[in-house]
Amino acid sequence: MAIYPFLTFNGNCKEAMRFYQSCFGGKLHFTYLGDTPGGKQFPQEIRQLVLHASLVSEHIRLYASDLGGEEGVASGNSISLWISITAPRQLQSVFRKLAKEGEVTAPLSPNVLKGQWATLTDRYAVQWIFSAAVSE
Repeated sequence: MAIYPFLTFNGNCKEAMRFYQSCFGGKLHFTYLGDTPGGKQFPQEIRQLVLHASLVSEHIRLYASDLGGEEGVASGNSISLWISITAPRQLQSVFRKLAKEGEVTAPLSPNVLKGQWATLTDRYAVQWIFSAAVSE
């Protein structure tokens, strides 16, 4: 199991992540909304939004996106914790525990094991993103 910070930006993810790269170094990678299956259906300005960015070095793993929830990006919801778990049972157990007295925003489904995400906000208003890590 690993937990990583996941930042949400309002259209300036690319600029922000390049800034963080200049501060911390590391390898920076972007996936754009237009790169996804069906991404060509979106208007050009939407296709340019960052779906997923990663900044990885020996000492840092930082992830980000331009895509927030329906409420948009506001103070308090611009950072989530991304938890990546290899074991499906452990994933389900941790998800259930964190969801207790919280709000599930995208339910855990069998497809989470196929690269989809599940999300929730716990009872302390901390946002969590779950994914199934690929065991090496």
